[in-house]
Amino acid sequence: MRARYALLVPGPAALLALALAMWLGLSPLKHFDLFFHLAGGRFILEHGFTRVDPFSLTGTAGWVPHEWGFGVLCVLLVRWLGAGGPALLIAALVSANVLLLWTALGRAASGRLGLLALGALGLLFLVHAPTWQQERPFHLGHLFFTLAVLCVQAWREGEDRVLWVFPFLGVAWANVHGSWPLGPALLGGTALGALLDAPSPASWRRALRAGAFGVAAFLAAGLGPDGTAIYLYPLHHSVLESTQGIVEWRTLDLDEGWSWAYLALMGATLFAVGRAPSRRLASLLPAAVLGLAALKVQRHAPFAAVLLALALVEHGSQAPAREAGVATSGAWRRLWRGLDAALASWSARARGALWPALVLAALTVIHATRPTPMEEGVKRSRIPLAALQALRQLPPGRVLNAFVIGGPISFFAGPDYKVFIDSRNDPFPLAVHQDHLRLVWGEPGWEEVLARYDPDYLFWKVENPGNILLDNLRARGGWREQVRDGNYVLWVRERPAATTRP
Repeated sequence: MRARYALLVPGPAALLALALAMWLGLSPLKHFDLFFHLAGGRFILEHGFTRVDPFSLTGTAGWVPHEWGFGVLCVLLVRWLGAGGPALLIAALVSANVLLLWTALGRAASGRLGLLALGALGLLFLVHAPTWQQERPFHLGHLFFTLAVLCVQAWREGEDRVLWVFPFLGVAWANVHGSWPLGPALLGGTALGALLDAPSPASWRRALRAGAFGVAAFLAAGLGPDGTAIYLYPLHHSVLESTQGIVEWRTLDLDEGWSWAYLALMGATLFAVGRAPSRRLASLLPAAVLGLAALKVQRHAPFAAVLLALALVEHGSQAPAREAGVATSGAWRRLWRGLDAALASWSARARGALWPALVLAALTVIHATRPTPMEEGVKRSRIPLAALQALRQLPPGRVLNAFVIGGPISFFAGPDYKVFIDSRNDPFPLAVHQDHLRLVWGEPGWEEVLARYDPDYLFWKVENPGNILLDNLRARGGWREQVRDGNYVLWVRERPAATTRP
């Protein structure tokens, strides 16, 4: 294939990135968490940073906007591109990560991207796929982690100057997503593994230098609005009792299909490492630590899957096909070799990674020319816009709301409508989470919670178990339904004219 035509031919990863760019770039906004990031970003741009939670009266643990960069970026994109801004951001982040992961797999395979690399990529993406449609800051975390992986690979190949990237990476990463400690940890774990692989005075010097840059990356994370408090925040958040109730912080859930893909990737990696002529701790040590951590906390699985896929390819590519467990007789062997050679040739010659960028650029021009209002760019079956708009027409007050809908209330109605709780989780003491559960399930004490918070409005789901509170309040009286929108209702408290809140 001539070089000038190679630029027009996309490789396997470029085809996937192209499809994801079109799909995600044209998708309506749908994830509840996006809206508390938008609300927070808008507040920061208008008022600056504050430790006092501006969106609730119950968030007495203090507002820690450690992912403020994502929220501010999304708000700026909304102002420029309308609702298409955050969608295009997620499309760009996911597409870029796909292409960079393919590059990282190529480095791990010594440049030969054949069937083994494609299989590893497939399992890796099965683990990542459930995250693709979520407009959340972990996409920035995934991309920064892949950049850290590429830098670590370059360092293992002898390029020491790439270590200077890590302090700057630490600053940027810590201000957009809480996974930032993985960067310094990856560098330190790789350095220790490389030292164990080939101990020598030169290896000691390189390992110590890499470790120093890992410490620098960790310390650089404190160059943000949270200051040195950011150092302990990931640990503090992970041990909160309220955090343990969040699905992504639980152990690996075998009811989810992607979990089996993760276990298959782990098993394939163990098999490849066991059959490899030599084992390289520089890749195995970080993969083993994070891989086991993901079994305990499934939130880590997308990051761990990257390291497992790289270790699989690095060790599996050391042996010929028969050593990797592939049938060695007759047609199967010829078919494997033929497909492997064809895929490697295609991957080596294709240079069409520009197609996803062109699609995203075209969509950006379209949205910049005719921005879509936020009210028209969200998925109506998930976000109850009619109820949110009705709330905004009422006088400001306290809103008793379900956990996930707090962010949309703060964004669409504004901070004058004080939510009871939202999915930021950490600003709310454990007692508030427990009070929320009492209200949801009608447990003893729910009436005291209601009296203590004294809400003006109720924004609640009608589906079970939401109907429990609705039935209880209906029996008590004193509320009227303002609007019903899909699975949500907005009720207004009927107060005597002379009643005032103390």
